[in-house]
Amino acid sequence: MSGSAAGLRRAGFTRRALLGVVGLVAGLDRAVAAATEPLRAVPTGRDRLWLVRPDGSEVLSRFRDADGYDRTQILLLSWFMRDIRDDDRAVWMEPRLFDLLAGVQASMSAVHGAALPLTVTSGYRTLGHNASLENAARTSMHLYGYAADVQMRGYPPRAVALAASFFSEGGIGLYDTFTHLDVWRRRTWIERPPLR
Repeated sequence: MSGSAAGLRRAGFTRRALLGVVGLVAGLDRAVAAATEPLRAVPTGRDRLWLVRPDGSEVLSRFRDADGYDRTQILLLSWFMRDIRDDDRAVWMEPRLFDLLAGVQASMSAVHGAALPLTVTSGYRTLGHNASLENAARTSMHLYGYAADVQMRGYPPRAVALAASFFSEGGIGLYDTFTHLDVWRRRTWIERPPLR
């Protein structure tokens, strides 16, 4: 018996145990692949959204088809964008906002080479919640369901803003940790919203 094989035997390893470990690793590899398959297979397109919240909640939605917006999916997405800091209050979000978010997500996922979710840090805001925020515009588009603050893991806010600039007819605000996107009127700002 060779010295290395004897060393394996002395350590309590046998060829059969080694084959078992290899089989286990191969099995784990398949299990990991199966567990992550839904993440890799998430379709991206201008009619679909994959949104997550910082708390880990997420939604996958195909909100539009050849006939237009799917009202049930817009309702689902509107609920997802609710004000989680003020008693989960929600409004009907402007569907064009979802078009914008889907465009940003699809283009950035294409550049990345895999589907990436958008993290929503703020969607709809109640008047009370908005008033409690330092430097929030009194007439913020969040109050009307026209805006979202988003992040994309692995990309700086500038990259998200650049992607949005190809799709947006509305506002793009660049902040240190997120990008503000809305579908009101075209304007851009850095760090602080424009005076209205």
